[in-house]
This record gives sequence, structure tokens and C-alpha cells, in this order.
Amino acid sequence: MSFVDKELPIEWVELLAMEESLKIAQLNNWKNLELELDLASLVNRFNKRNNDLTLLGYRLREIHRQSLYFNFFNFRWALWCCNKVADFICNWAKVNNCNMDFNMDYPSGYMKLF
Repeated sequence: MSFVDKELPIEWVELLAMEESLKIAQLNNWKNLELELDLASLVNRFNKRNNDLTLLGYRLREIHRQSLYFNFFNFRWALWCCNKVADFICNWAKVNNCNMDFNMDYPSGYMKLF
């Protein structure tokens, strides 16, 4: 696991997380991948990536190109409370009075949610 120590707009942070998710899925030879995000603006930009002439649009087109590796790939908007993995980690941290950084090891139970 790695982390980025920069101040970035939220769309770029989420974009980096998407890229890392794709890398992990490819390394594990997963053939089906569904990514959920609670940032509607990035989901909309991904869906209209061919019309986006910005650097962010270029990176989204590259992510789409990498997604062709999978038999099934879906990227959709979901409320934070509907994101099972994020919800599990947040609830686990709350119950255990934890202040873990996201660049550390996660509790083993989260893998059951995939």
C-alpha cells in the first residue's frame, strides 16, 4: 500500500484511488470489478470522458482503457452509507475508538464485503 502526501482537489484524490483499485484488481486477476463513489461530479465526468479535454478527462479515458481488461466493469455513484466497504471501515473505527490512517493495514473483515 502507498499513500500520496499532497494537497489535491477531491476529484484528483478519488481518481488516484480509482487507479489504485484497478491495479489491485489486475494484480489479483479479478475479472469483475464494480467501483462505487459518492462524488457525483467525477462519475458524471467519467460517463462523459470523451467530451472532456482536460487532463482529468485524459486520465479518465486511460482508466476506461484499463477497465477493458475486465469481463465486467461498472463505475457508479452511491451514497457513502451504501458503500459497504467504506461503511464497514468507518463503523469498525468508531466501535474500536480507532484513528487509523488509510495508508495502514485494514481490518481483515473488510475483505468479506467484496
